Amino acid sequence: MRIRTLMSGSSGNAIYIETSKTKILIDAGQAGRRLSQALEEGCGVKAGELDAILVTHAHRDHILGAGVMSRRYDLPLYATEGTWCEMESLIGPVAPEWRYYIDTEKTWQIGDIKIEPFPTSHDALEPIGVICSCGQKRVGMATDSGVFTTRMGNVLKNLDCLVLEANHDVKLLNEGPYPWPLKKRIAGVLGHLSNDGAGQALLKICEEKTKNVILAHLSEENNKPSLALETVQEALKSHQVSLENIDIMVAPRHRPGHFVSI
Repeated sequence: MRIRTLMSGSSGNAIYIETSKTKILIDAGQAGRRLSQALEEGCGVKAGELDAILVTHAHRDHILGAGVMSRRYDLPLYATEGTWCEMESLIGPVAPEWRYYIDTEKTWQIGDIKIEPFPTSHDALEPIGVICSCGQKRVGMATDSGVFTTRMGNVLKNLDCLVLEANHDVKLLNEGPYPWPLKKRIAGVLGHLSNDGAGQALLKICEEKTKNVILAHLSEENNKPSLALETVQEALKSHQVSLENIDIMVAPRHRPGHFVSI
């Protein structure tokens, strides 16, 4: 099982996951041509080889290319009912046979990848994170959540790989140029997880199997990759969590990150 972020941040989000039998895209937050290019250049995969696209919520930086990709390549598109309600008028028509509705209380299969959704805390209708597993290997994705909930802590514990939001540094956000309502929204319970929040979340879920962590959805204005990495590492070290066996990396904003194999 392999995972690679194709892009990450408010300008667009997409994560590619593959096994020997199945290829899926989590979110499609850039134009269809840009997504196809990132897949081919970053992963050696043509968009038409995908088995499905799964959308976590209906904000533009997660859905921009979803409709185009589904229409152009006849791809199944998975989203919760709330997400469909919000994004339907934004992504254009999707053929009935390619529309799939996610029940946040049920798991299902796409090829040999089992998908387990869970609710997140964000200002969208029915947003989710997901755990993808194949055999005993499990990878979780949790971005766009203002708080790290108890359920998130329970389902994301001891995974082989985790993509976790580290959106902003609290000091940079507070002292930055954003208007106060936007700062309040970002830092609120329906906003985005801070570097400190990501560090505290990892303390709850990093266990023996946790070997790979990808910090994602960093703000371009209110964060720095080095700062996010340092904050999270310091949080773990302060509680005597050894970093020797955990590879913590930051997802690049505009280009594919490294492939992680689990």
